[in-house]
Amino acid sequence: MRNHPARFRYRRRLHRLVPAGAALAVAAALLAATPAGAEPDDPTAEGALDASATVVDLGVAATEVNVRTGAAGVLPDGTPVAYALSDGNPVTFNVINLTTGALISAFPLPPKSIGSYPAIAPDGLVYFGVRDGSSTLVHRYDPSTDELDFLIESPTGDAVTRTLVVGDDGLIYGSTYPRAKAFTYDPETGEVVDFGSVTTDDAYGWGLEEVDGTMYIGTGIGVGHVMTVDTATGEIAEIPLPPEYDEVLTYFYRFRQVGDLVAMAFSPGLTGGTNSAFWDTVNEEWACEGAIPGFLQLNGPYTQATPDGVMYYMSAGEIWSFDSADCSTAPTGWAAAGLDDDTRVIDLVMVGEGDAAEPLLVGMNNDGSVWRFAPDTGEHASFESEVVGAPLTAHTVTSGPDGQIYVSTYLGPGTISRYDPATEQITQLNGPGQADSWLTYGDEVLVGSYPNAIVHRGDPAQPWDWGTNPAQAFQLIPDAQDRVISMATDGELVALGTVSDYGVRGGALTITDMNGSVDVYRDPVANQSVTSVAFGADGLVYAGTSIRGGLSSPNSPLDAHLVVVDPATGAQEFATVPVPGNDTVAALAVRGETVWGLTNTGVVFGFDTSTRTVTSTTDLGTGRSPSPWGLASTLQANPVDGLLYGIAGESVFVFDPRTQEFQILTEPGFKRLTITESGHLYAVGATNLYRIDVEGTAPACTVTIDGRHTGPLMVTDGVTCIAGATVSGPVTVRAGASLVVSDATIFGPVTSTSAATVAITDSSITGPVTITGSTVETTIAGSEIVGPLACSANTPEPTDAGASNTVSGPRSGQCADL
Repeated sequence: MRNHPARFRYRRRLHRLVPAGAALAVAAALLAATPAGAEPDDPTAEGALDASATVVDLGVAATEVNVRTGAAGVLPDGTPVAYALSDGNPVTFNVINLTTGALISAFPLPPKSIGSYPAIAPDGLVYFGVRDGSSTLVHRYDPSTDELDFLIESPTGDAVTRTLVVGDDGLIYGSTYPRAKAFTYDPETGEVVDFGSVTTDDAYGWGLEEVDGTMYIGTGIGVGHVMTVDTATGEIAEIPLPPEYDEVLTYFYRFRQVGDLVAMAFSPGLTGGTNSAFWDTVNEEWACEGAIPGFLQLNGPYTQATPDGVMYYMSAGEIWSFDSADCSTAPTGWAAAGLDDDTRVIDLVMVGEGDAAEPLLVGMNNDGSVWRFAPDTGEHASFESEVVGAPLTAHTVTSGPDGQIYVSTYLGPGTISRYDPATEQITQLNGPGQADSWLTYGDEVLVGSYPNAIVHRGDPAQPWDWGTNPAQAFQLIPDAQDRVISMATDGELVALGTVSDYGVRGGALTITDMNGSVDVYRDPVANQSVTSVAFGADGLVYAGTSIRGGLSSPNSPLDAHLVVVDPATGAQEFATVPVPGNDTVAALAVRGETVWGLTNTGVVFGFDTSTRTVTSTTDLGTGRSPSPWGLASTLQANPVDGLLYGIAGESVFVFDPRTQEFQILTEPGFKRLTITESGHLYAVGATNLYRIDVEGTAPACTVTIDGRHTGPLMVTDGVTCIAGATVSGPVTVRAGASLVVSDATIFGPVTSTSAATVAITDSSITGPVTITGSTVETTIAGSEIVGPLACSANTPEPTDAGASNTVSGPRSGQCADL
């Protein structure tokens, strides 16, 4: 018996004799052999693991057209055109001929990925912004020359220039997020006049119109105001809302001038009624109450107005008109193919000269196809898309129960992708516009999507058809929840952590049996959302919180918490602040009796579930991750090597729960991570899917037997490795110790009680094998057992890592199928 490292010999034998999944499984025993919470030799020793990572680029996850904003205009020769912005990497500005459907021009605009609604000047020039999370770039398109010019970046310094309109005076009027500012920009001189924030209790300046030198600004998302700015004096004032509106709405999102009125779209709408209000700019009073009786779905619900004050809108799959002269509405009698969930933009352009000009309605669909409709004559046409798709922004990644890798997109067109590791092929599928979380639930997959916190449930082994398979199971918007950030399961129950709707503080922990019972527990910590969930080995739910609730809601003054909840009753048993001064517990992972957590600032902490104390904190030194609820911070337990892997500060890292040593494996550039049952790591960056191949993570054995051993073998602590050896006698593993057997022969029974890890790989055992209560890992792979095999109360459950066993006696308990 010798005390020496056996890492390299051991790993080499595994790769030679055992399938990849089983080979890696043995490393789990080594890595997690010491009970979680043990004192590390050097708790901040970055790099001590001596691992290395190879990043394999598997390609763009999804490429598609994604038209979400646009406007209609006319070229100098009288040709009507659609100006459509297709979001992607990069966003593109497209000019489409509405007479023929031909694509006239396309302008990719890197590095930005999201476009705003274009504003058409009286002289036909087109102004619009493109953005990402850092800034907005304002451009101008000249239809007479077919040229595009960059004008200015973030005129007020705010990251998002939300809305632009062009006045008759040639000035550009704008509003912003997150400071709800109003400004003017002179494209001839470059001068910016910043009027400052129009309100202090909303972050968005969203709805915007300018009439005779007065800016009308709709704010949100939380309170919802209509503010005015006198551009001559800079005076800011508020227009009081009718009480029945003020009690309901939380934000305004789109304004349009129609005659002397400003049409204002708001949300939520009145119960059973409208979400449109009208302000009379001449008489300075609210007008046309309830004129548009239904809720309008589009983000840009109103077209530009005709010279005589008529605009159009879409409701119940049909085009309607609104006349500002008498507040009347009327159906046009026409419902075009494409007036469904795919339509993103409707607008109007006057075609012809002077009094002979006639309105032409224009629709732009998410896939880039367009339609036109002349309400005066009924003439209409539709055209297939010629817009070229761009790589979509990757958002989340998960390993499904079918062994496939699924990638969702951010504010996408309803496209996800599925990667097959066996064929190395990526297939695009229909799906949600944005899935924030995924969960393997038995042989099924659960998908949590935004908006409205919708949960879909499906069987990936059956043909994929979003809406049918997976089908909607339930949604949490009735409980004011909008985003499903995290999901976990104990095999029966599912726990969900959610963020509230826009302007609503806090969030919720939801417990469901996925069979009709859905219990929603709002704000486990006052005014905090739930951003991470996990089931502990004790059957309780552990939930991490964030100080941030719905967008534009005030933050909680408290630090982020870790909360312990009994899923049977919803009773909160314990709550603590694991890392003082932290705003988000972004991810949780369970190893034995320890729940490990990662904060949004790159701190890993360990929480002992038996003593309910924080046993360690380790600062990874990566800094803050760019996500308001910690979605860009990931922590997962590798089921094969026992280590924790995650993303912090956009870099992939590995963390040893035994020693609290860690290593940064990659350069920044990643935002989500998943780990397969076979231990392989996949991550997404801005657009691409990657495989992260990690080597060198197996530490040394405490004791190694590589020859003959005769007599009883008692394993009382540390990691005992039986590598290529023959043992004649009973083997007993005591509580907290670990046994790793590889390419070995044992004559005698193997009995383990409350061990940390038991891993038996490519070995032969003559005698009964009984494994009870392992807390970290139980692997029996590619082995022959002459005698009974019995396993019970092991957490997690035993695995064969994909390498079947030969057992001549009865198999029972958790090992019945190994």
